Formats: sequence, C-alpha cells, structure tokens
Amino acid sequence: MHRLSLALLLPALGVTAGVRAQDASADEDYGFGAMAEVAAPIAETDEDDTAASTVVSARDTSRADLTLQELLFEVPGAHVVQSGGQGSYSTVSLRGGELGHTSFLLGEMPVSGPDSGPLDLSLLPIEAFDRLEVYRGGAPALFDSGAIGGVVRLVPREDRQDRLFATATGGSFGSWRADVTSVLRRGRFFVATNAGADGSRGDFPYRYDNATVFDPTDDEIRRRANAETLGAHGMLHVRGTVGSHGRVSALLLGVSRQGGMPGLGASPAYDARREDLRALGALEYQHCGEHGRLQLVVGGSFRRQRFTDLLGEIGIGRDATNDTFRHFFSRVAGVAQPTAWLELTSVLSVRRDGYDPENRLARDESRSARTTISGTQEVRLHGDLRGVGFELRPSVRVEHARTDAYGMRLGQEHLFDSTITRPTFRVGASVRPLPWLGIVGSLANGTRMPSVLELFGDRGALLPNAELTPERGRSADGGVLVRLVRERGELVAEARYFHLSVDDLIRYQATSQYTAIAQNVARGEVNGVEAGSRFSIGAHVRGQVAWTYLKTRAPRGAELPWRPNVEARAGLELHSGPLGWLEDVALIGTWNHRGSFFHDPANLVRMPSRHWIGGGVRVDLPRGLDVLFTARDLADEGGQDFLGQPLPGRRYALTLRYEMEL
Repeated sequence: MHRLSLALLLPALGVTAGVRAQDASADEDYGFGAMAEVAAPIAETDEDDTAASTVVSARDTSRADLTLQELLFEVPGAHVVQSGGQGSYSTVSLRGGELGHTSFLLGEMPVSGPDSGPLDLSLLPIEAFDRLEVYRGGAPALFDSGAIGGVVRLVPREDRQDRLFATATGGSFGSWRADVTSVLRRGRFFVATNAGADGSRGDFPYRYDNATVFDPTDDEIRRRANAETLGAHGMLHVRGTVGSHGRVSALLLGVSRQGGMPGLGASPAYDARREDLRALGALEYQHCGEHGRLQLVVGGSFRRQRFTDLLGEIGIGRDATNDTFRHFFSRVAGVAQPTAWLELTSVLSVRRDGYDPENRLARDESRSARTTISGTQEVRLHGDLRGVGFELRPSVRVEHARTDAYGMRLGQEHLFDSTITRPTFRVGASVRPLPWLGIVGSLANGTRMPSVLELFGDRGALLPNAELTPERGRSADGGVLVRLVRERGELVAEARYFHLSVDDLIRYQATSQYTAIAQNVARGEVNGVEAGSRFSIGAHVRGQVAWTYLKTRAPRGAELPWRPNVEARAGLELHSGPLGWLEDVALIGTWNHRGSFFHDPANLVRMPSRHWIGGGVRVDLPRGLDVLFTARDLADEGGQDFLGQPLPGRRYALTLRYEMEL
C-alpha cells in the first residue's frame, strides 16, 4: 500500500524574484529579477537584453496537461533529459554542457548545487508557475551565478484578478494529476496558493534487448516494472508593497515523491525504491529610490532523499540510504544609476550547504558542509548614438568555497577540508540599428565546483581526491533578434551561433577492480547554432519553432556522448473563436525531433534519430470549463534517453479544467 508523504509547509526564509508581467495590466515592478523575453527589442529597463534568453509561458490553458520539462522542448539550445514516464527524474542541459553545468533558481533562490545535483523538474507542478526563463551561456549579474551552461529560472505564478483554478488529468499507464490554484488580492497584497497530487503506474511497453545491443534477433517487448510513482506538492506565494518605494514577498514550497526504481532497460530492477521530500522558504525585500535600488534576500531549504536496494539490483552493492541536505542562502544587491547612461550593480551572496549521508547497509560516509561566498560587480553602459540603441554589460564575479568533511581515522573523528577560489567574468553587448532588429553577443566563463563525494570519497569504493580543481568553461555567442508587431499578427525570432569549451572535466578513473577516484582528466568542445521563433496570425493561429545543431569534439577526435547532433520542435494551434454556444475550439499539433548520438565515450554505439508527433483538441465550454484531449508519440516511437532508460510510446490524456472569478 502506498504511503503518501506530503511536505509540511513550515515558515522559512527565502526569496521570490521581482518579475515584470507579460501583459499590459501588470503591476509596477521595481526592477530586480531580469526577464529578457525572446526577441524583445532593446529596452531602457533593467532587463538584460544582451543575455541569450528564452521565456516560455506556463499559463496557457492549452498546456494544462504538460509538465515543466515538456515546456523546455520549446527552448533552442536546451536538451531535455528524461528517465521514463510521468514522475520519473527529468532535468535539462544547455548548449551541449553537462547536467551539472546548469543552475536552477526558484524566483531568485538557488535550488541546485554541486552536492544536491541538478533540479528534478518532475517534482514541480506546472500550475504553480507563471513562466520559465532560460539563460544560455552567461546569466544576468543579479543572479550571481557562474554556471558554465546557463541558468533556468522558475517564476512563481502571479495573476491580476481574484481567481480559482482546478485541474484534473487522467491518462495512459495509470497516470493522473489533480491541482487546485487560487489567487486573492487584498489592497496592496496578493496571495497565491497551489496544492495537488499526482501518480502513475508507469507500466508502458518497451523493447528489451537482453543486453545484446548489436544483436536484434533476441529482442522482445516487455512492460516496464517497478516504475510506479506517487507525489504531492503545495506552494504559498505572497507579495505586497510597503510604502511608496518598497516591496516584500515570501514563498513557501513543499514537494514529495516516492515510488519504484525500475533500473535500466537492459537491466531491470524489481524491488528498489526511492523517496524524495523537499521543503523550502524564501523572503525578499526590495526598495527603489530615485537613483538606486536595494534588494535583501534570505532563504533556506531541507531535503531528505531515501533509496532502498536490498537486493543490489542497481549499482554494485546493497543500499539503504537516508541522505539529508540543508541549505541556507542570503544575498544583498544594489543598483546605482549616477547618470542616465551609466548603471552600477553590486551583488554579495553567502551560501551554506550541509550534507549528512546515511547508509545502514554500509560503512558510514562523511558528513560535510560547504560555505560559499561570492560577489559580482557589473557596469552597464547604454543609450543611443544617432538613433542606434546600444548596451554594454561587462561584469566580474569571484567565488570562494570552503568544504569540510568529517570522518573516522584510527578510531577518531578527523576534519578534512578543501578551499577553492575562482573568478569568472561575462561581457554582453547589443546594438539596435532598427526598432525591430537587435544584434547581440557575449563572452563568458564559468566554473563547476567539485562535489563532496568527488573530493572526499565514500570511504569505500570511491577514493578521496582533495586536490581536485573546478571544471572550467568558456563560452561565446552572437546573433540577431527580430520582433515584428502588426495589426493582424506578431513575429518574434532569434538565431545565434555559440561556442562552448570545457576543461578539467571530472571523471572517475578505476584504480583497482573495486575502487575508483575522481580526477580532472577530460575536456570537451561544442560548436552550434540555435534558432527559435514564435508567431501569431490574428486570433486564430499561433505557432512556435525551435532548432538546435551541435558539433561536439572530445579528445582524440571522438564526439561527446549523449549529445544529439540536431534537436527540433514545432508546434501549431488553430483557434475557431466563438462557435455557437462554445467559446473556442482549438486544434493542437506538435512535432519533436532528436537526432542520432553516441551512447558511449568510445563512439561504438550510435543511437538512432527519432521523431515524436503529438496532437490534441481543446474545447472551451461556458461557465469557465475547458476540456482538453491530447495524444503523444502517435507513431509509437518510444526509444531511450538518459543512460539507456526506455521512454513511453503512444499515450493519451484527458484533462478537465475549471476557472472562476472570486
């Protein structure tokens, strides 16, 4: 019998970013939290128009049964990693980088790190968010991030009217979701809440190759076993103004998921289990004066991750782990504008991460703590020269991290430590020769600090190496942005060339039959082109296209594994408008393409390219009721993704959504 763990939303400290609304009725925002919309013209605001950024709305009712990771398919340069069906681990890498090269923010609160790893997007409900902002390469200075690949920022939901939303979805392989969201405004404050649950059997059919990749004669069709999931979530977001120049906001979030660990497609596991519980909170205050702005942020989070594999079906031995992560974050940011063409930004952040691993079937691992202090300084020059708008943003960032691990040696507890300091920089520039055309480019470098496990090992199979240095990345990009707005339609588009090179990649090297050590041994290079566009024709046609091409190179001329050479996405919606007693009927079509890629570093196994075609119809009924039917992977392609995990094939879902004004 399933046991549903619901994270309790206890008061905690943290931040939600100031966001600029995407409609004309948006409340005034005092400017913290850059939101650079795709192809937006160079604007005289605090938005960083030099950043390679894409914004994807999460509020469209046609997306009511989508997940956050599915929205990221619409972002050029993004590679969405999945490990199965609904509720399975999913995250994203940017521009051919490693998974750990992408940082994640909830508002402005960091929710990923060297030890906790990339954010599992499957844990978070789409209904709780307003939009996703994806920054490839260097990120805006106010985020104080030195990530190699880029930053993904999840912006909590905000509405301009008092509303209640309720959504229920049922689909193939026992998948279901239910959510309730409300927004209330009272005077200067608004309160948004979201609560819901989801689950799935995950027993989709897949091709089992009997661990003989090169011999298809012994392949057979099996159903995925031990893939059921059950989850719950809740969020509270409060924002309001204080006086005539201040704003305060608070955010509480709790998520929980448990279920089976089915293992790889070629090596299924039938008894392994997992459980993940997270809670975080945030508080922010910002003040805007005549010639400057000030932001204060504090936040904290707790995570408990359990994994049980009593039969040793996954990995090299039996496990019964109960790991906990604790995180505290604070930041102060200031922006001064001494002249109309000059702006100075300073950011100082302090972060404390605690990691306490436990495995009752193995020797104790070291508990550890990491303190990170970072600071960013940016100069913004902007204005017009003979009618040509320009913007230049050079910035420098320094990150200092001290990591302490406690372990037993000769019967006594000892402290082991590592101290690393690394600078990074970014220079972004943009020119607007025409009102509808922007030319942009940037140079940046970034780092990824070694994890505690890489530095100090697990006192078992993984040996310590306190001499590890951070992974180092250098990136450059340049391109054009276009935005055309006419009475009967709109077109926004972007196209960029980019380069990414990474040195000192950390990889485990075998030291004996049973032990390995992390070392800085690898490097990689990625060159690519990314392009995307969104368009609308009147009130009846909307579309979107994203395309990415990668050319990768590892040492000795091989290609980097798990990097598709081409990824593409196209979507089209046709709306009828009012049709008799129906308010609207929409036909929806999608096409996703993932090119071929190598499964292994030696380039011996090439995975074939695949296409996923989807479609759906949405009917808007009177009194706020919508009905949405969707079909995914109509050609039943299925296939594999991260580390050979099989993906579900053809599947269907029916969603009912009710909306009312309060």
